[in-house]
Amino acid sequence: MAVLIVLAVVVTAVYAKTLMENTAVIAVESPYKAKVYTFALYPDGFRQVGKYEVAGEKSLALYLGSAKAAWMKEYSKNGRLSQPLILLVAMSEKGVDVKGVNLDWDDLKGKEVKLEFREDESLKRVISKLSTQFEQPQPLGDLYWAIEDSYEYTLPVVLSYVKPDSSTWGTMDYFYAINKKVGFSVNVFISSWSITEYNIIQKYDSGSAKASFTTGDDYYIWMNVRYRYEKWVYYLDDDPILTMELIFVKDFYPNTITKSTYKPWNAQLPEIDDWDYKGTYTSATYTYPYYELSVSNFGTDHFAIDCMKFIDILKTVGKISSKAVTAATSIGLFTDVDFKYDNVEAFYFGLALYSDPGITHTVRLAESEAATSAPQIYIKS
Repeated sequence: MAVLIVLAVVVTAVYAKTLMENTAVIAVESPYKAKVYTFALYPDGFRQVGKYEVAGEKSLALYLGSAKAAWMKEYSKNGRLSQPLILLVAMSEKGVDVKGVNLDWDDLKGKEVKLEFREDESLKRVISKLSTQFEQPQPLGDLYWAIEDSYEYTLPVVLSYVKPDSSTWGTMDYFYAINKKVGFSVNVFISSWSITEYNIIQKYDSGSAKASFTTGDDYYIWMNVRYRYEKWVYYLDDDPILTMELIFVKDFYPNTITKSTYKPWNAQLPEIDDWDYKGTYTSATYTYPYYELSVSNFGTDHFAIDCMKFIDILKTVGKISSKAVTAATSIGLFTDVDFKYDNVEAFYFGLALYSDPGITHTVRLAESEAATSAPQIYIKS
């Protein structure tokens, strides 16, 4: 009997330890009474994992054990691992707010989230119906989210591009370091596009390209990524009152990193909003570059890749709403890539420009601005 009691205590302790190690605590602060729904990213997409009522401050305990098991299986089978990503979708009588929380499987430390509800003319009908619910509260079961549609497509995206002037030649290279983390922004549309944190992916794979381009020749380096679209609908007593659309990179393929004097027909560059002046340089010798760019002097850990081509495909197959397409087109929506985590760059890129001595060149770097602002690795001289 004593042995059985000791065994039960040990099992209980192990279970409690496992539970604690796989539970994330998110402290949420809301200025209004709100219904908060939580979604976790799994290998196949987002799943709703919880629903809560929050007024003031409340700690939400999210058990992520099943998500972690799914990701460890995916990594073992396919060499793809995403760090935990939680979406919080909050509904109140004042509006709607979507927040993202990035965590780490090795350390699910608590995060703090402050909800902000901005009045939005396009959501008046939704807010009106929600206000009735908050005045005469209904069980949370009467309000729910359901995924209505999804779509995936693999596309090449331009990682770097150089447009040299008629007297410039040079080299350009790109490299992904195996198992390093890369974050791809999750773009969310309810009434406007916004970024809600990143899908942080690491691959048990590598890839590289090293190119030399001749005088005046454009040069590209690109890589395939797999985009995913999700459409979630919010119901009140089975009446759809709100739609949330998500676009994000589900996977990327370092072994497809490719170089050429042309880009694939189905790849495009993000919209350019500005050209950042990098300086005017006069070549001193044809054996030493008059301009060099690399991760060490890039000035940021972010760069932009295109997602409008994927939106064009979604439009063609009838998956995305016309409002989301119009809003994305108007701002030139792109995917923001964060290539540095744990103080380590996942991507290395380098560019060197040469010319005959005595020739002066002006160098500019493309900039894009939509839900956020980020440079492209796109240099013209």
